[in-house]
Amino acid sequence: MNLLNLLTKEKRVAGIEISDSVVRIAFLRARRDKPTRKTIEELVLIEEPIAADIIVEGVVANRALLGKTLKNIWNKANLDTDYAIVSIPDDKIYSRVFSFPRIIEGDRLAEAMRLAIGFQLPVKTEDAYLDWERLGSMPPANEILLATIPRVVAQGYVEALDTAGIKTLALESHLGSIARAIKLEHNRTMLFTKKTPDGATVFALRNGALRFSRTLPARFIDESKIPAEVHKIKTALEGELKEEVIEASILDAEIRDDYANKSGLSEPKAKWIIALGAMIRGQIPEGEDNLVSLLPIGTEEAYAYQKATAFIALVRNMTVGVSIFFVATFLAAYLFVFSLSQDANKTIATLSVTSTSPEILAKEAWVNKVNALTETGQTILAQTPLWSAVVDEINARIIDGISISTFGASSIAGNMSLVGTAKDRATLNKFKKSLQSSPMLAGIEIPLTNLEQREEIPFNASFRLKDPSAVFYK
Repeated sequence: MNLLNLLTKEKRVAGIEISDSVVRIAFLRARRDKPTRKTIEELVLIEEPIAADIIVEGVVANRALLGKTLKNIWNKANLDTDYAIVSIPDDKIYSRVFSFPRIIEGDRLAEAMRLAIGFQLPVKTEDAYLDWERLGSMPPANEILLATIPRVVAQGYVEALDTAGIKTLALESHLGSIARAIKLEHNRTMLFTKKTPDGATVFALRNGALRFSRTLPARFIDESKIPAEVHKIKTALEGELKEEVIEASILDAEIRDDYANKSGLSEPKAKWIIALGAMIRGQIPEGEDNLVSLLPIGTEEAYAYQKATAFIALVRNMTVGVSIFFVATFLAAYLFVFSLSQDANKTIATLSVTSTSPEILAKEAWVNKVNALTETGQTILAQTPLWSAVVDEINARIIDGISISTFGASSIAGNMSLVGTAKDRATLNKFKKSLQSSPMLAGIEIPLTNLEQREEIPFNASFRLKDPSAVFYK
């Protein structure tokens, strides 16, 4: 656990590229320059191959092996952070740009997107994670980039990253990372073709944003026919955009000027574009990242959740450590007193009834002092609540579709609170019933708020312990 990232607002975030055959990591590490005594940032780049059967056509085929592999790579990298933006293959990711009139803003824009998703998304919304971001389009258009991924695919990566101990702040496609790190001509649409073991992906970029993408699977389109398909796509885009589309090779692509001259970039530099793009996203100030993330929660909520999880783990570990310390102290004092008692009994048995040695009197005074210390230790233990039992009970009551961001408690006997989001109203009701069924919790209250909101419903639950004395050390 990195306490610097937990206790300070500043976060240092790595960029991770996961591909079918390789994992690449990019990270800006702070280092003190001895000659100038100034803190500078050095670019750390790591590249490690992975087994070919771990990821197949963009899907994690072996979650346990991927988690173990990522953990080994992460430990070997020895980065001073636990946080990462992760970029994954785009085989199973569907992206599309929706255009609305400029006058549609705010709630009307969100409602328009919900309608567009309901009628035009090629997958069921309950089976996918989706997110959108606004593009920097010019009047009169108001353009939104939508991205979606099957839940089972995203969960495969999230589970592996959790196993590796990596706290994922955002999950995005390779194309999103490329768009952020590649050097593009201003106000020009550029068309690229990215070859993969399973085919190719054709995508168009403009001003640092993904404008179009299409996957060409090898099982449907022979490699010799890919150039003809790319030419058709280019012609169609030029007709739709009413401008010339520049076709370029992704293998010869250049990195943005502000990162191209960083020391440590090995040739060919183009292979680091995806990892660098994910890392660049990690430099966005906290609270300002409104880009697409293929997690069930947004980037800001993910960071708050990861910090809360780390804090709860820290409190639990500290509680366990303090408990072990007091138990060990008690046992040591008890054994010491028992040993002194045995020695005193032996000494008394050999002494004359008519005389009391000064040494015996001194030992008796010492025993009384140790007994007083032991009683003090027992009093301290009796007043120490077992917070880990409360945290474990709360975790046991959390159901699928519930995300907790904050846990608060003024005291073990007072009211406690949970702040988070629920997937929908039915999930929130099930969560309330789960809390009410707890033998430890009482006074469950979840006020009804945001009644017009059907999904991702924020809530604030309050409760107390039925018997606070039950969670104190006996």
